[in-house]
Amino acid sequence: MKKFAVAAVACLSLTGLSACEKVEKTTTSVEKSSDINGVVKQSSLEMTNYAIRSALGNNPNTAAYVTITNKGSSEDQLISASCTCATTTTLHTMKMNGSVMEMAEAKDGFVIKSGETITFAPGGNHIMLENLTERPQAGQTVDVTLAFKNAGPVTLHMPVSDTPLAKTGTSGAMDHGDMKM
Repeated sequence: MKKFAVAAVACLSLTGLSACEKVEKTTTSVEKSSDINGVVKQSSLEMTNYAIRSALGNNPNTAAYVTITNKGSSEDQLISASCTCATTTTLHTMKMNGSVMEMAEAKDGFVIKSGETITFAPGGNHIMLENLTERPQAGQTVDVTLAFKNAGPVTLHMPVSDTPLAKTGTSGAMDHGDMKM
């Protein structure tokens, strides 16, 4: 098992540069093998479009995003996430309450049913990296580990971008001035 993990990390590291250039094309599948394109397999989950937003100004927090598809026949659950660049990493929901966007911690995580896709994107659900100990900057790659109830831990080598996944999510031209945190 340890040899597999090292091979998977080496394979993903080789593709890190292309992932930084094309954030929308990054993919990690989780089953029991890996290929030359950095697709890591351990169960039936597939992670795509993963990235971290660059740390802006003096903001002590930033966010990470990913799309997770469950291609298996049973549900799984994203129960937590971690990153060495922050003292706290939490899973968050976003919803509109009238014209006010509200963010809340998803303490029970997110269930991903068989055949379902969940998206963490700007203006929507996201992985919050709080109290940054390192400030991710555009062009870097930062490891974020997602912990699943059944699939176990999966580490993604996330490219850092000033505008990750800008064409997805629900934020659009929304004014975030009334956001409650």
